[in-house]
Amino acid sequence: MIFWAIIGTLTALSLLVLIKPLAKKAESAPADTAESDLAVYKDQLKEIDKDLKAGNIAEAQAEIARIEIQRRILSAGQEQSATTTGQPLSPSAMKGLLGSLIVIFPIAGLSLYMYLGQPGIPGMPLAERDIAAERMAIAQQQNEQRNSEMMALAEKLHTRLKNEPQNVEGWMLLGSTYAEIGQFSLAEKAFREAMENNPPNPMIYSAVGEMMVAQAEGQVSSDALELFRKTLELTPRDPRGLFYSGLALTQAGANEDALKIWLTLRTYTSAADPWLQVLDTQIVELANLVKMNPEKLLASYPAQEPTEEEQAGEIEPGPSSEDMAAAAELSAEERAEMINGMVERLAERLSETPDDMQGWMQLARSYHTLNRSSEALEAIKNAELAAGKQPNAEEARKEIQKLKQELGL
Repeated sequence: MIFWAIIGTLTALSLLVLIKPLAKKAESAPADTAESDLAVYKDQLKEIDKDLKAGNIAEAQAEIARIEIQRRILSAGQEQSATTTGQPLSPSAMKGLLGSLIVIFPIAGLSLYMYLGQPGIPGMPLAERDIAAERMAIAQQQNEQRNSEMMALAEKLHTRLKNEPQNVEGWMLLGSTYAEIGQFSLAEKAFREAMENNPPNPMIYSAVGEMMVAQAEGQVSSDALELFRKTLELTPRDPRGLFYSGLALTQAGANEDALKIWLTLRTYTSAADPWLQVLDTQIVELANLVKMNPEKLLASYPAQEPTEEEQAGEIEPGPSSEDMAAAAELSAEERAEMINGMVERLAERLSETPDDMQGWMQLARSYHTLNRSSEALEAIKNAELAAGKQPNAEEARKEIQKLKQELGL
């Protein structure tokens, strides 16, 4: 009974909202919306400035949005204002309309509810609801929406990159984005574009190999293993090269050899690296399998202490939707400027952490790709200085020598 009383009250209130404006005598209604549109556009410009200052959007995105809004302002300013005069209904016609609404609206609403609703179903107490499942469904819906947006941006970037086969940063960004949303086959194709149209690069080799493993549900094929071997020839400490090489050994039954590789990788890994937990889990499982004490092994092969930037969470994450939007919308020249900015930020970070040998090597590759040979040589020199402070200085120097040969420096 209470339910139907609530339904009746809501119906009456809805009718009141509909009938009240009809009962008034209207003579004219403004038709010109240009002035209100201009006010909205001006507010949007202010919001863009606020977001830019807050760092929520990139400068390139802000400029694109400003241009579009300014175009709409010009269009709205050229429209002619006009006023239309309404012809009110006669009193008898108005009474007929109001009477029809009073009768038809409740009947139509009740009929629709009886057809679509379930008035006899009991209410579900909060304690009986599966809140976790509801939250998971909401999170899944949000994730699907984000993936759809990222896919659309990736397709736009892919279209632009077809004319830029040697844009290694662009192809790597595209591949990383595909990988992030689970499109591993597309990610492999993007990484292969970077591999086939650019000089040998361990980062690209390992990225292609990892996508092959992902598509094979964790199995390391001979082709993928070959790519990881090429990676380690150029960069003996590459995390993906070492991890998947160890994984291939476990799949071949060489558990002790795999354990040695993974323990070596652990000594190269920072305690802040996201893959350390996965690595430790694999080490513990493998140690138990070969009847060794996992706790002693982990203590004997400690991970490196995290840098100040890693502890503060200042290491830049993978590509975001903002990165993809910027890369997809910019021209080739603007995108090159964006890439230069990213390289300069890396150089600025390394000036504060001069012992980061891997960082200097990455910077040297980036400078080489951008045809900035003098800066690449300077980065190599800094890497050589940092090599002397590594736990195994001789091995670090060999790694840098291979990089110099790779870059032709």
